[in-house]
Amino acid sequence: MVKETVMVYSYDVELKDLGIISDDKIKALEEENIRTCMQLLFAPNDIIEKYFGESEREKIFLKIEELFPAVYRFREIVNEPVTVKTSITELDKILGGGISSSNITEVCSEKRHIRALFAYNIILNFIQLFEKTVIVYNDSNKMFRPEKLCELAHYMGIEENLFLEKILVFKPYTVFQQFEVFELLEKNIGSDFRILFVIDGIGDFFKSTTKRKDIAFYNLRMLESFILRANYFSIKYNMIVLLLNNLIKDFKTNVIEPQFNSITEEVAGTRILFYEEGSFVKAKVIIGENVKEVRLTITDYGLSDAVDRKFG
Repeated sequence: MVKETVMVYSYDVELKDLGIISDDKIKALEEENIRTCMQLLFAPNDIIEKYFGESEREKIFLKIEELFPAVYRFREIVNEPVTVKTSITELDKILGGGISSSNITEVCSEKRHIRALFAYNIILNFIQLFEKTVIVYNDSNKMFRPEKLCELAHYMGIEENLFLEKILVFKPYTVFQQFEVFELLEKNIGSDFRILFVIDGIGDFFKSTTKRKDIAFYNLRMLESFILRANYFSIKYNMIVLLLNNLIKDFKTNVIEPQFNSITEEVAGTRILFYEEGSFVKAKVIIGENVKEVRLTITDYGLSDAVDRKFG
């Protein structure tokens, strides 16, 4: 009779329970004080390379990442960052050329149509930049408007048949379906494709109005796991990730900040906060400790450099 081993996934799993590492290597790793998956994930590179070849490392870490989707190890991934212009000269200067794949970019605004216009323009610029492109639009709030995208494309002189078939719209209805978007990326996109991943309204989706603290805590942890996974995929596929989020106002301090600020601030390397000021829109750009602002003009077709109009 074959005895089945029931693996309980708590905070860690012993290496022997993975079933893909030889007993000799497990014993050798124990002498290095490495006995669990988490310990192996954070082990120094010289230790990893000492016991595992490249293909074996890939197999082991992929297995561990399947068990723990909120954690990962940056393996030998070296890519030249991809950059797409925003079509806003002053903003591109602050961003170092445009939106980059080097980190997640969070785009926030008080009104949804401002960040949507910004994202739609990025999509159209991205499609024109590369021949082989895929846009994955994670539409959590079911607010994606292809007709508006087509209107913008017509204004920019882009034919619809050149971009509509390149856009994959993903509409999740449950928390678990949110994570299926990563399976879509893994299985259906070739390594030679340039990818733009737009995550729209993810904060609202995971927001819980329940009074049960355990459910609220679970939703926040799932949101954190999703953001971490998106960050990993941005590195693995060298893809640009746009995280569209709301702005909320702290009525005690009158400070405007992104919703779910504490969860996204450590992962999003670049943050662009749009807010209205009179007849203009201001963009506050936060990159690390550096904060800069630029004044913009908004039209039906997007955001542009501010133009002062004087009437005689």
